[in-house]
Amino acid sequence: MTATAVPRSKGRSNRGLKGLAGVLGFVCLVLFLLAIEQKQVVNAWATMRDQAAPAAGRVFGWAVEGATDGLDGLKTAAAGNDGPRTATSNAVVLAGEFRAADDATRDAVGGATFTGALIRLEQGEVLRTRPLRIAAGDEAFNAARRTFAAELDARPDAQIELRTVIAQDRRSAVAASPLCGGAAPGVVALLHRGDRVEMMLFRERTVVGPDTPTDALCGVWRFRAV
Repeated sequence: MTATAVPRSKGRSNRGLKGLAGVLGFVCLVLFLLAIEQKQVVNAWATMRDQAAPAAGRVFGWAVEGATDGLDGLKTAAAGNDGPRTATSNAVVLAGEFRAADDATRDAVGGATFTGALIRLEQGEVLRTRPLRIAAGDEAFNAARRTFAAELDARPDAQIELRTVIAQDRRSAVAASPLCGGAAPGVVALLHRGDRVEMMLFRERTVVGPDTPTDALCGVWRFRAV
């Protein structure tokens, strides 16, 4: 009598991988929430919504489509191919004093001084920032599909530095600003080229991209080196 090999059911294997993906996602969320302080939960949830949610969506889509390629397929779906851009190695650090380059900038904010993470505006505003990501000039920044290149008269491959506006200290929130109509600023977009700097300011809770409401942009100001 000879033994006959019985092939494993592909459907059973796929169901197992789907279950594994769901369990791993839940465990990661629980560990994430346990690892942070309670006062940081709101900010952490915003990060999960803006960055982790797309990855979860890709994993879900992979599972619905049949969990192809097994574990390798799961890894590919989770990683995606739309990670944040990084600045080129020859990028120039933005620092120094700049004067207003047009009347609108002069009236609204005056000049600007860039010192590390701080942006000091002549009219009194001080923005403390931290790096967010690099956007391309041809990237849309609102739901009207307006691009940075069109708004700033820049090349499609220009590198736009996005920074998150943060509070002056951990015990306070970002202060409301007249530059954003009384709302707190949330994101700064900077284009530095030669002796010129263009700055765009978005209100708080803005995820800059093609789904951003058109009224999230507080203003655009232009500067030249002193």
